Amino acid sequence: MAELDKFDHRLLELLQENSRLTGSELAYRVGLSSAACLRRVQRLRETGVIERDVAIVSPKVFGKKMMVIVLLTMERDRPDRYMLMREAFAKMPEVVQCHHVTGAHDFVLRIQVTDMEEYSAFVDRVFHEPYIKRYESLAVLGSLK
Repeated sequence: MAELDKFDHRLLELLQENSRLTGSELAYRVGLSSAACLRRVQRLRETGVIERDVAIVSPKVFGKKMMVIVLLTMERDRPDRYMLMREAFAKMPEVVQCHHVTGAHDFVLRIQVTDMEEYSAFVDRVFHEPYIKRYESLAVLGSLK
């Protein structure tokens, strides 16, 4: 992995906000030439520092106005179910992010739904398994970053 200097860090900050910035826009904000910025960005991609460029689609376009963060805890005596849950979550359109985590909970999910009624149906369909010990739902009021 390449050593990152202050210019690389600044480029990464800018690209995380908007990956479509042009070389001249990056140059203006970073203080290097456009060519130098583009070479650095290419190096960051080639070395795997930048894994991929993605488009973040507004869920509201699809009517999914409500976001819920779910903290899910599974029964500890059922480790075989972790992989099954990971595979199941990957296929669920409501689950837009899934993290297998350490600590008091096993999974952190970001669920995107139309409203509370749709979320309630999701809960009834998904969280009824006996190997799910508990879940905690956090309705998102707003996103800051």
